[in-house]
Amino acid sequence: MSVAASRSRLQGVGIVAGEVEAAALVCAERIGFNLGVDERTGVVVERGHPLEGQCVAGRVLVFPGSKGSTASSFSLLQLASLGLAPAAIVNGQSDAILVAGAVLADIPLVHRIDDALLATIRSGARVRVDGTRGVIEILDDTCN
Repeated sequence: MSVAASRSRLQGVGIVAGEVEAAALVCAERIGFNLGVDERTGVVVERGHPLEGQCVAGRVLVFPGSKGSTASSFSLLQLASLGLAPAAIVNGQSDAILVAGAVLADIPLVHRIDDALLATIRSGARVRVDGTRGVIEILDDTCN
């Protein structure tokens, strides 16, 4: 399948401005950045989590929403300060704690994407996120 043939576009609500293109890391479960992601490596360390052992650094992190405490905002900021933050975040519903962390860490964030539409994005797919307009484009989902 050609890149042009595989393109699709999802419309959400942009929360944190910025435009980025990167590979997606997708999960159908919520993510807790505080204690769920190692701030020194960017690796998901929550036992039993579907992304356990995966690194979030430089990826478009696609998941329903966050879980955990207010320290998650600081965790995102810490990841960003070490160059280990997600390139962008796409959620079904973002909470204030995740939004604050994304703002502080300057991570483009789009939310209010229906779970069924989130499921159309596959891990490894090349996506473009426009946090200003709230647009997610799946550029290539061949996931080679």
